[in-house]
Amino acid sequence: MAASDPTGIVTAKAGASAAVSIENAEGGMSLKDALNGTEPDSDNIFLAAQRGDLQVVRELIESGKAKATDRDEQNITPLHWAAINAQIATCKYLLEQGAEVDAVGGDLVATPMQWAARNGYVYVIQLLIAHNADPTISDSQGFNTLHLVTHSSSVMALLYLLHQPIAIDSQDSVGHTSLMWAAYQGDVLSVELLLKHGASVHARDDQGMTPLHWAVVRGNKTCIRKIVEAGADMNARDNAGKTARDMAVELKAIGAYRRALEEGGMGEDGGRKGKPFNDRNTRFAILILPAIFLYMIFTTLSILPWYTGVPLAGAEFFGMHHIVTRVLLNHKSYTDNVTQSPYFSGIITGSLVWVGFCWFTRLVHNTEGYAFTHLAFAISFLLCAYNFFRAITLDPGTCPKPANDAELKDIIEELASTGRLNGSTFCIYCVARKPLRAKHCRVCDRCVGRFDHHCPWVWNCVGVNNHRQFICFVLTLVIGIGLFDYLTYAYFSSVLPPMPDDPLGNSTMIADTMSAVATMALSEGDMPTTPPAPPTISSSCFLPAPICAATAYDPFLFVVAAWASLQLSWTFVLVASQLWQIARQMTTLEVSNLGRFGYMGGRGGTSLSGQQGHTHNAGHEGHEHTHSHKHGAGGCWGFILNILGLDRFTKGKAGEGLARASTAANPFDLGIIGNCKDFWTTGHELGVEYDRLYDVPVEGFRATRERRLAEQRERGEEYGARRKGKGLLMGLGIGRSNAGYQPIRMDDQV
Repeated sequence: MAASDPTGIVTAKAGASAAVSIENAEGGMSLKDALNGTEPDSDNIFLAAQRGDLQVVRELIESGKAKATDRDEQNITPLHWAAINAQIATCKYLLEQGAEVDAVGGDLVATPMQWAARNGYVYVIQLLIAHNADPTISDSQGFNTLHLVTHSSSVMALLYLLHQPIAIDSQDSVGHTSLMWAAYQGDVLSVELLLKHGASVHARDDQGMTPLHWAVVRGNKTCIRKIVEAGADMNARDNAGKTARDMAVELKAIGAYRRALEEGGMGEDGGRKGKPFNDRNTRFAILILPAIFLYMIFTTLSILPWYTGVPLAGAEFFGMHHIVTRVLLNHKSYTDNVTQSPYFSGIITGSLVWVGFCWFTRLVHNTEGYAFTHLAFAISFLLCAYNFFRAITLDPGTCPKPANDAELKDIIEELASTGRLNGSTFCIYCVARKPLRAKHCRVCDRCVGRFDHHCPWVWNCVGVNNHRQFICFVLTLVIGIGLFDYLTYAYFSSVLPPMPDDPLGNSTMIADTMSAVATMALSEGDMPTTPPAPPTISSSCFLPAPICAATAYDPFLFVVAAWASLQLSWTFVLVASQLWQIARQMTTLEVSNLGRFGYMGGRGGTSLSGQQGHTHNAGHEGHEHTHSHKHGAGGCWGFILNILGLDRFTKGKAGEGLARASTAANPFDLGIIGNCKDFWTTGHELGVEYDRLYDVPVEGFRATRERRLAEQRERGEEYGARRKGKGLLMGLGIGRSNAGYQPIRMDDQV
């Protein structure tokens, strides 16, 4: 393969994925005929193994008409056919009958495990390795099992093999490592997994190309970024003297190359881009900047007419966003990575500051007859601020990771042997077991127990440990805004006299009245902290007369109240949906996924039963991967929906999920009262720790808890203390899940 033709690897890959010949000489019938319905020879053990007809295979072996070690004219055994079609029961029986686990055969001189590896059949691979199959054997093309699994893009099979005795940087006949193959394929998950397990980014093939060169050939910016972040030498040259950047220019992939480095905060030389401050001071600056800009925006709207104030205020808001994204974060995009910063938390903080300022300097002194309302607002304000702080600072419920490699290997082996090694039970990003109702957050880069959603407004995930604080924050925020608006209305009602409607814009009468009131108020000293009214009201005010009067009398307070009221548009919806979900014992994640994967009672990931019994048609050279992705709203509108928390109603089949939520079977449902108690006690009512909950008990949570209570009463113990360590429901040996129930599968997760 010439270095001047990087895409020449396609030919090699096609050979790597090519299926062996499917002609069966013994039966005189091709597999294609068998698949098309032609009656096979009842004595043909190869076709029976291919179909997974265990009864026929057993009858042939027990009658002596065939043996597990038989080979056809292409030197292929029945175990090969059973393995490539994921006929696990047949594979197991053949192995019990003495089938040679490492028999080589076919045009590629490959083993049964290599046939299974071409399609990523992790459970077949696990079975064969349990019978001492050797993953280091290479076929006629120089591919071992690790290479072939990488070709299949089956990340769980790759994970399993990485914990077997095989060198991660083993090379094929032309020097390609598994990382090079994954990088060329643009397989981000495989690249990340290989890097986490120590794959070398400095390895070179026979043409001197590194994994970074191959990532550039594919043009996948994420693969390029991850390999560079892992320490790849960006100045490494292949045998033709080309660096990865030179190859990107030649292949017209320089745009992806630059975006990859930009996303990683690097320049084209791989060096880190400079920032005005260090990370700690940058976060602090982003947190306080919105309070300063909100004051500027409110002041601008207060002192200028609306037709100049609104555009200028919009420009100031854009300026704030520009400083945060382009200067402090030093990114070229206005939306990427913003949610990883405390920007939106700063907006909430700044809003609280100016609402509190207006309340203390204006409303307290001028609405003395509303003592109870002031007390309620003060309590709501303090609770809102406190729970806002706690929602940010509390750990949301990070799930534990294996303490060492031995524990990790035991977990992987246990899941694979029970047919449950999939994205629902194991997190590729954390390389750890994933509890039920947990999800890996890509923003925070961790798995969170009973994950609800990642909230940019609290700069944190919302999970089992801080969900209560988040609910209290949003609930008191809504209540506080309502009370603030009520006090603002009372304030303007007390300082402004009743006035007739002015549909024709007769602002002169309003201005005269306002000036007289303001003069009288100032002379009597009734409002020492209230700014004086302007002498005139702009004739351009198109709002109703009372609102025009309010904007003229105290525009700063009016603008702050309007800004606070604007937040009700999304916070009220958020509160209503959250309270409904709590009553239903569901999370935002689960509701939004009901329409796609049927969380409650549906299938999640690829289980043993879902993978076995695949049939491969004749004449197929290799296999194809078909990916279908459906996304919700994108671009700027999608970004806005995301930060407002409204994307759950528009993304994917969220509407269908909401419709199904009221009828979906839910093993965690204890009724409205029980569900609320379980939420506020973080799992005490169900008797679980959500960051360690891996299975649903066969008898159900309620029955399990009642049985445990009875056992404790018999021992004279009290069920009051919190669980210590792993309780009955927390370990691996809790029993199998209820029939029909598996945890949710993520659309953007494995």
